[in-house]
Amino acid sequence: MREFIVRVLKGKTTPDFSVESLVGAGRLDLVCRCIMNALCVANDIRRDTIIHISLDGPSDPPKIISFAGETIQKFQGDERSTAGLLKQALAAGKGLRLNEAKEVSPGITIIKKSFEQLVREKTTTSRVYYLHQKGADIRKTKFKEKTVIVLGDYIGMPRKSENLLENLNAVKISLGPIMLFASQCITVVHNELDRQNE
Repeated sequence: MREFIVRVLKGKTTPDFSVESLVGAGRLDLVCRCIMNALCVANDIRRDTIIHISLDGPSDPPKIISFAGETIQKFQGDERSTAGLLKQALAAGKGLRLNEAKEVSPGITIIKKSFEQLVREKTTTSRVYYLHQKGADIRKTKFKEKTVIVLGDYIGMPRKSENLLENLNAVKISLGPIMLFASQCITVVHNELDRQNE
């Protein structure tokens, strides 16, 4: 099983946005591309993948929306319909108490939980890797069976969160000398994991 955690610092945490204007909703357009690249392959869904979107923007943070390839249904894999799923999840998550979760539809869950708490939980069951320009070369990294990849959005990871990842012994890995979009990073990581599992 492979999991991705994407930290989205300004991503909306309430459904009051238009799927036609995702840039103004804390760059949810980038989030949609991350979800699509995490779950989609040609003519299929990656059943071995879960992606967690950690949202910290207005007006009701924190929220985490998780998409599980193993059980998700009717995932169309385009930006507009993926944005609709985010909006639907945030609508279902209105009024959640801290640590309360709700299944939105098969394979999609929303929980009121912080990024930090999610990462702490994952370190108890999986090996956590953090994408960072100064990390070890991904091509020289041997991944564990249960792998969690953590990455930031276009803003980057706050220093406090980086300190937490260091304290939790997350392994820093790099994809190369050129900084990529988060959605591109997910594709590269998938490719490396696919090759290691051949």
